[in-house]
Amino acid sequence: MTNIEPIRHKLRVNVLGTDQVAELRAATLTVLETVGVHFPSEGALRIFTENGAQVDFEKQIVRLSPELVLEAMSHAPRIYTLSGRAEGTDLTLDGTSSYFSTDGCGTETIDIETGEYRGSNKADVAMMAHVADYLSSISFYWPIVSAQDYGRIAPLHELDASFNNTVKHIQSATIIGEKLAHYSLRMAEVIAGSKENLRKRPPLSSLVCTIAPLGQDKDGIEGAMVFAEAGVPVGFMAMPNIGSTSPATMGGALVVGNAEVVSAMVLMQLVAPGAPVFHSLLASVMDPRSGHYIASMSEKYLCNAAAVQLAHDWGVPSLGGAFGVDCPEPGSWQLGRDSVYTSLLTPLAGADMVEGLGLLRAATLLLPEQIIYDDEIYHTHRILAEGIDTTPDKLALDVIEAVGPRGHFLFEKHTCRMVEKIWLPKLTHPDQMMDDLPSPDIRKRARAAFEKILTQHQPEPLPKDLQVELRKIMRAAEEDVIV
Repeated sequence: MTNIEPIRHKLRVNVLGTDQVAELRAATLTVLETVGVHFPSEGALRIFTENGAQVDFEKQIVRLSPELVLEAMSHAPRIYTLSGRAEGTDLTLDGTSSYFSTDGCGTETIDIETGEYRGSNKADVAMMAHVADYLSSISFYWPIVSAQDYGRIAPLHELDASFNNTVKHIQSATIIGEKLAHYSLRMAEVIAGSKENLRKRPPLSSLVCTIAPLGQDKDGIEGAMVFAEAGVPVGFMAMPNIGSTSPATMGGALVVGNAEVVSAMVLMQLVAPGAPVFHSLLASVMDPRSGHYIASMSEKYLCNAAAVQLAHDWGVPSLGGAFGVDCPEPGSWQLGRDSVYTSLLTPLAGADMVEGLGLLRAATLLLPEQIIYDDEIYHTHRILAEGIDTTPDKLALDVIEAVGPRGHFLFEKHTCRMVEKIWLPKLTHPDQMMDDLPSPDIRKRARAAFEKILTQHQPEPLPKDLQVELRKIMRAAEEDVIV
């Protein structure tokens, strides 16, 4: 049975003060007005011009006045719903819960059967969707790796593998360009039942990455406009690298990334006022000794949490980042340290969505059983973020009175009822083995849990007629896009 357990955070942490949020907003508006953002799209430039922006067509730079930005963003909805295709899988982005997803766009995997490194494929996307359908830590699914066996239409095959193996909401970070956006919308319409239902209950949303510093991707932004017009939620992720594609300060990285994301959201509101959008900013750090990209740094953790506050300051949902650390090996001290910070700070900051479970080596490598480790970390943090319940049943005064001094609570009905609700971390505290034999190595236990899900959990199948329709759309796309 498919189940989701989002983090319903009662504990909250703000890494920015109110005055700092205001300072970052003011700095962002200054950059948008005086420096501008690169939009290499004639369609986008035309829309900005028609709405009073200052546009340099030769350099493709758009400068936005504070008045234009604030007016456009006033139309963006703070609350909307991402839908799954089964009861209990809708995600209401209203600030009360943090819904987690897998990570996405990995390009390599360690084969589950041979243990060999290889390029990722569609079967990997399907396998991980199957497991994500079971894990309650996963509220929505990012196609975790790329279907490299399908070339330019890989994003559509990633959707096909996802829709066929989980009833949960799908969010794609690889649908780029107008053509792929149109075909993906046709696939989503098949799942939703109609264009009207797609707008009301979207089973698909899209994420588009900006280009730091202060740039947009042509195909990404043009595909995003297609989604906005259809009423399908689309978000933008800035990934400033502190010291290379942003200033060598956290504040500078937040300003650059915020300007990129806000400029794209403004465009969506100019295209379709009221279009559902979301904000995402994941920083990293340049290694000053080599220039290499570092994801596991204190600066990243703080920026990820601060970005949640920036999103809510603009009145839109936030997609935070977690996990996806540098570590190339599972079950290591480094992985435990880094995963704890990233996956705890973002929900405590109040992120509406959080991506990141399941990948290693800075979100490039899929080791299938890694998602079991991440699932256990997630549930530990879910309990932490939900805090302590002090309602009468949890204070248990009547039970304390009944047992009294020097008594024992083991035989009380209240104890039996409450003990069943205690979540036990099975990787670190496995069931006792028969004859007191030692438990298998933790990685073997993770692999066994993963394989058990594959063999025993059966995702609700997509109806045959819908499977046929999805295949027709992909065949049409293959003839159209590859030509």
